[in-house]
Amino acid sequence: MTANRKTIARRVNMMKQIALTIILATAIVACGQEPQKSEITGADGVSLRVELPDAAPIEASVKIEGTVLDLMQKASDENLLTFKKEGDGEKALITTIQGVAPSSDDAKGKYWIYAVNGKMANLGVGSMKVKNGDSVRWCYLTYENRKSCGESAANPEEAAE
Repeated sequence: MTANRKTIARRVNMMKQIALTIILATAIVACGQEPQKSEITGADGVSLRVELPDAAPIEASVKIEGTVLDLMQKASDENLLTFKKEGDGEKALITTIQGVAPSSDDAKGKYWIYAVNGKMANLGVGSMKVKNGDSVRWCYLTYENRKSCGESAANPEEAAE
């Protein structure tokens, strides 16, 4: 009976080691992956890119026609990202994306700024219309540097350097 318990204990330990090895291997592979990319409906959607300050960018293609707020809500509904907003409709303001909120209230603080088709947005998220084929890029920048979000939208890899 004692030999049987030892055999069972060895097998349990071996199974634990195998499970731990699989978990660690999965974690190592996941850490080396490219930016998160998700296609809800294919390449004919709105291209969404969120440039996070301390993580790989989020990239997705979302089939939608509506406002940038509608785009963000659909991306959130599809578990591609999380965001917080203040206000509703045309007066909506996105304050936080993926838990990253404004860094401070002074002029040197960083905020979420967006560009559509390589041009800085001149409307709020609840008013700016987008359609399939458009691209929306979110950047976490100071007010002084806000224009770089639109200027480098054509080549985001170049802006990251």
